[in-house]
Amino acid sequence: MTTAEAIDALRPFTSKVPEEALEYVRAHWDDVEPILLEEIRKKLEAPAEEDDDALFLYAIHLCAEMCCVEAFPLFVRIARLPNLLLDHVLGDILTETFPQMLARTCNGRADEIKALVEDPALNDFSRGSALRALTVLVVDEKLAVEELSAYCTALLSHKLERRASNAWDTAIDTACEVKAPGALPLIKAAYERRLANPQTADLEYVIAEYERPGDISQEEVGRYVSPFQSTEAAMSFFVSSWGKEDDHFDELQLLEVLSERERPVRAVDDAPPKVGRNAPCPCGSGKKYKRCCLGNRPEEGSAPPTTIRGNPVCDEHVVASDWMEAGYRHMQKHSQWRAYACWRNCWDELLRILPGSLQNPAEAAETGAFEGYDFLTNWLQDFEMLLVELAEHSFYAATYAVKYLEAVPGRFADLHPDIRQNMEADLARCMGRLGRTDDAIAILKTMVKNRPESAEGYVELADHYCFDAEEFNRRPDFNKARKCLQSALKRAEDCPDHDVALRLEDLDAMEASMGRALL
Repeated sequence: MTTAEAIDALRPFTSKVPEEALEYVRAHWDDVEPILLEEIRKKLEAPAEEDDDALFLYAIHLCAEMCCVEAFPLFVRIARLPNLLLDHVLGDILTETFPQMLARTCNGRADEIKALVEDPALNDFSRGSALRALTVLVVDEKLAVEELSAYCTALLSHKLERRASNAWDTAIDTACEVKAPGALPLIKAAYERRLANPQTADLEYVIAEYERPGDISQEEVGRYVSPFQSTEAAMSFFVSSWGKEDDHFDELQLLEVLSERERPVRAVDDAPPKVGRNAPCPCGSGKKYKRCCLGNRPEEGSAPPTTIRGNPVCDEHVVASDWMEAGYRHMQKHSQWRAYACWRNCWDELLRILPGSLQNPAEAAETGAFEGYDFLTNWLQDFEMLLVELAEHSFYAATYAVKYLEAVPGRFADLHPDIRQNMEADLARCMGRLGRTDDAIAILKTMVKNRPESAEGYVELADHYCFDAEEFNRRPDFNKARKCLQSALKRAEDCPDHDVALRLEDLDAMEASMGRALL
C-alpha cells in the first residue's frame, strides 16, 4: 500500500473502518501527517461546505490518536466556530471525542484550553468540552488534580460570566468530581441565582456527590473520563450509520397526506360514463384511453383541489397548490421537516410559474397569477416563520432561509413594507446564526436608516448586541444595546408595540445581575 492508496481508502463513507489503511498511516505518520493537517485546514477555510468524503473525520481522530501538536491550533479554531457551523462540522463529536482531541494535542498549552472555557462568545458545549479536556489532562498526568480543583473554584467564583449556560453545569460537575475546596457555597449560590440547570442535576444530588467520602486521586477522576482508545473505536459509532437511509422524503411520501382531503359524495346520476380501454380518450387527445388518461385518473371519489376561495385550482397552478396544501397538512401533524420539504418544492414551482409582471404577491389571486390552497402573501410569511424556527438549530435550514429571505423581497418589488422589514429582520437573525455577524448588523442598521419611525430595527440590534448575544456567538455589549433602545424611544413611533421601555429595564437588570458577585 502507498500513501496515496491509504488516503484514498479513508475517503469513502463506508460502513466498515478501513483498518489496513489506518495501520499504514500509523506506520508512515511522518509522510501522512501533513496531508491530514491540510485536510483539516481545508475544512476550516470552507466549514459550510458538505463533506465529499470522510477524510476530515479520520484526519481529526488520527491527529488526536497520534498526539499531533500541529493539530492543536486547528482544533482551537474549530472550537471557535459559530454554533450552527460547529454542529455542522463536528456533530456529536463535539461532546464525544473532542475533549480528547484538545487534551492529546495541546502539549502543555492548558492555558489556551482555559481561554476556550472562559470565552462567553463560544458555543456552550464547546466550552464544556474544553473543560472536560482539562480533566483528561489530569487523568493523563499532565495536569495536577490540585490545579484543576483550584481552577474550578475560580470559574465558579469569578471567571464565568453570571449567565446561565452549559459551562456552569460542566464547571459544577467537575468541581464535584475533584471536590474543589470552597466550591460548595458557590455551587449553592449558582443554583439560587439560576445559573445552573436543575434538570441537568438537582442540587441535592450535586451536594451528595461533592460530599461523597474518599480522597481524590487520578484514578478517581478517571471514572468520569472516556479514554481515547483508537481511531477505529472512535469512528465505529459514526460509520455504523453511513450508507443507511437518511431523513430524505420522496415526493410520493410527502404528497400522501393529500389523500386526507374530504371526498365529495357523488350522486349515482353524476357518475362518469365508463370508457373502454381501447375507446378514444374522453380528454379529446385522439389517443386510445389506455395510452392516455387511464393511468392518470384520480382515485375514485377523491376530491379535486380547490383554492382558498373555493374555486377549482387551474391546471398550471395545481402542482404549486398541492405542495402548499401538503405542507400545511404536515404542519397540522407537527411534521415540520416534511412541511419544510413540501414548501421548498412549492417555492421552486412558484418561481417557475409566476409571471414577471406580478410584483405584489397580495395581487396574485385577483390578477389570476396564482390562486391556490392559501393566499400567496399568507403562505410566504408562514414559510418564513417555519424557516426561522428550524434555523434556530439547523445549519441546513438556516442556510436555505438566508437564500429564501433574500429572494422573496428581490422577486416582489412591491412587497408590503412591513413584510419586507420582518423578512430583513429574520434574514439578519439567520445570518447571525451562521456567523455572518457583520452582514447581519449591516442589514439591521439599514433597516433603522430606512425606517427610523419603526422600533423593530432598533430592537433587533439590541437583541444582537446583548439579549441574544450568546445565540450569535457575541459577548454581550450593554452600552450598544442601550443606545439602540434609547434611540428608538427618541425616534420611533411604535415603541409600546415593541416594549422598548420594558426592554431597557430588563437590560439594566441583566447588567446588574451579571455584574453582581456570586457570594
